[in-house]
Amino acid sequence: MSIDQELREELRQVADSMHCPPDLYGRVQQSYQQYVNEKRGRSPMKKRLLAGIAAVAILIPSAVFASSYLADEIFGSVKTIEQHGGSQESYQEIEGMLQTAKSKLSEAEFKEFMELFKEMVQLKLKMTDEKGIKLEEKLTQEEKQRFEQLVSKLAPFFEKINGNAKP
Repeated sequence: MSIDQELREELRQVADSMHCPPDLYGRVQQSYQQYVNEKRGRSPMKKRLLAGIAAVAILIPSAVFASSYLADEIFGSVKTIEQHGGSQESYQEIEGMLQTAKSKLSEAEFKEFMELFKEMVQLKLKMTDEKGIKLEEKLTQEEKQRFEQLVSKLAPFFEKINGNAKP
C-alpha cells in the first residue's frame, strides 16, 4: 500500500471515531441560514443589469447578420439553386436584386412582386436541369403560357427596379 493510501485510510478511521456535539449542528445550520439570508438580501440588480446590457450588445448585431434572406422565401436555400446549376454568387445576386426591389417598391407592390417572382422562379427551376441548361420542353403548354404571362406582369416591376432590365 502506498503512503497516500495509508494516510487516507488512517484519516478516515479517525474521522469515523470523532463525534460532534449536537449543538454544533444547530450552530452550523443557523450560520448557514444567516449567510443565505444575507446573500438574498443583497441586490443582484447590478449583475442582472450588466448581463442584460451584454446580451443586448451581442444579440442586436447578430440578429442583423442572421436575418433571413429574401431569396430563401423563393428558393428555400442555396442548395436548391445549386441543384439546378446555379452558384452561391448567383444566389447572392438574386438576394441583392430582391433587397433593391424591397427598397424601391411600395409594400403592396413588393408583396405582389414576390408572389409573381416566386411563381416564375418555380417554373424556371422546373425547366432547368442540374447543369443549368433551360429545357422548355419540360413545361406543359399551360405552364409555358403562364411563364409568358408572369414575365409580362413582372416587366413593369423590373423596369422600376433596374430602369429597363428584364428578367
